Amino acid sequence: MEQPGRLLLADDEELVLLATADLLRQEGYLVDCAADGAEALLRLRGAAYDVLISDINMPGNADLGLLRDLPEPNAGLPVILVTGYPSAATAIRAVNFAALAYLVKPVDFQELLGHVRRAVAQRRVQLAALASAQRFQAWAGEMAELALALRTQTGTGGMPVQSLLRAMLGRMGETLLDLKHLIDLTPVTGQTDGGCPVQHCPRLEMYQQIFHEGIGILEKTKGAFKSKNLEYLRQKMEGAMENRPGENQK
Repeated sequence: MEQPGRLLLADDEELVLLATADLLRQEGYLVDCAADGAEALLRLRGAAYDVLISDINMPGNADLGLLRDLPEPNAGLPVILVTGYPSAATAIRAVNFAALAYLVKPVDFQELLGHVRRAVAQRRVQLAALASAQRFQAWAGEMAELALALRTQTGTGGMPVQSLLRAMLGRMGETLLDLKHLIDLTPVTGQTDGGCPVQHCPRLEMYQQIFHEGIGILEKTKGAFKSKNLEYLRQKMEGAMENRPGENQK
């Protein structure tokens, strides 16, 4: 079963830190704690997180420096800010740093929990999109090799053209499955994504159309490129579309 998410909680008020961490762990989250900005930055450099929940007024976080210095592998990490001393200046800085939420202490736990759930979902979509982009770049490079091979009717690196074509179809299937994964990760609750309701977003509809077309291509080429792996991939893609979460809720 997929974990709800891994959180980093940074606050110099020990009682608040420990109590909030305990409540989030009861919800199933993995929670690491940091007592100041320096410790939080050290943890961010050593592990990947889904969400950072940070106090604004704590040592090592002057002018929200912790958000400026987010290191890999946590670049782009969703951040929830909390403060006992709200001000227009810190609220504006929070907006400038694209913080997901700005909460005033004492924080209502159910409100915090709602933001955490949305942040974890956002992070998973973000990471899935990044992984898909990286695989797509690798696929583009392989397609360039294929184009060169077809011009000379030879393989690349000793690989025959037919084998290279099979490999390309397999890579295409992986890329389409990435799109399917992104569709499934995207909420269908009426929230917005890029300015349109997710349930009726043209981009997601486009991804679904691409996915269906990919299945069709695999179906049409199965006679020319006989491969049990490609047939398995086609069946898996068809099954994925039949089990699309949320479609029965329309």
